[in-house]
Amino acid sequence: MAQAAASIVAELCRRIAAGELRPGEIVPSRRAVARELGLPVSAAARAMAMMRQDGLVEDVAGGPGPVVTEQAPGIAAGWQPPARRRRPAPGGAEFLARAVRTAIESADADGLAVTSVRRIAVELDTDFATVRKHVGDRARLEILMADAVFAEHPPPRTPAGDWRAQLEALCRAQLAMYRRHPWLAEAVSFRKPLLSPHVVGHTEWAVRVLAGAGAAPDTARRLAATTANFVRGHAMRLAQELHHDEPQDREPQHDEPQHDEPQHDEPQGKEPRHGEPRHGEPRHGEPGAGVERDAALFEFGLRRLLDGYARLVS
Repeated sequence: MAQAAASIVAELCRRIAAGELRPGEIVPSRRAVARELGLPVSAAARAMAMMRQDGLVEDVAGGPGPVVTEQAPGIAAGWQPPARRRRPAPGGAEFLARAVRTAIESADADGLAVTSVRRIAVELDTDFATVRKHVGDRARLEILMADAVFAEHPPPRTPAGDWRAQLEALCRAQLAMYRRHPWLAEAVSFRKPLLSPHVVGHTEWAVRVLAGAGAAPDTARRLAATTANFVRGHAMRLAQELHHDEPQDREPQHDEPQHDEPQHDEPQGKEPRHGEPRHGEPRHGEPGAGVERDAALFEFGLRRLLDGYARLVS
């Protein structure tokens, strides 16, 4: 992470020295810099802290973000990043596991879109060719990431004989994975058994449960695939809502007031209008209301789905 932050400082110093960023101008936001350079937002935040310490940028009261200082051009002209000392990369499965785990952490923190083979090389402080040799291209990286997550969450151990309870437990376990890793629904594939044995293993487990309950082999496979896609579709909708609800990236201001309480009290004794929550109830769109609503929708859909399955199994 230190090397990634230093590379961001080096690039911004280059722009300052070249006159692309001038004293008094606002520095690009952390998220914008991270997105442009393909690096973690956390590395950009660390880079901004380094630039403040070195006198390259400063915060201005009431301003939208840090600005370039008057002395920055002189500092930037002489700034040199620390020499990179690459660690020798272990070969085989050990290095592949580290690369995939790093990619998962990157996607958890900043999303799947900015997680790339090149970014993983920066995170691991090794060269791009080494990571590419072990991981392959971006598509294969995503498959490996999804498979690693599913490997950590095998199908639940439930009493045999109750196919409905078994499928409910499997679906809830999968939804928990998708919620923990919002990018997973986009990356997962149930159609690449050679590369995703643990992902496909969930579906095969459901096939065995349904076949054991009396469903014909072809029917059991279709029902298992439908079950997996039901959970994945619900998770993709949740991930889209989460993306749209993310706040805009904005540098915090020291003089900006923080309002922990409502500024205006609600009139006393007034009944809420139709559709509005009463005092103390979660409002539509608030985190508590959203989680409860999504859980209720998921459970309702799951019950209706399995009601339909009951006609096809004995």
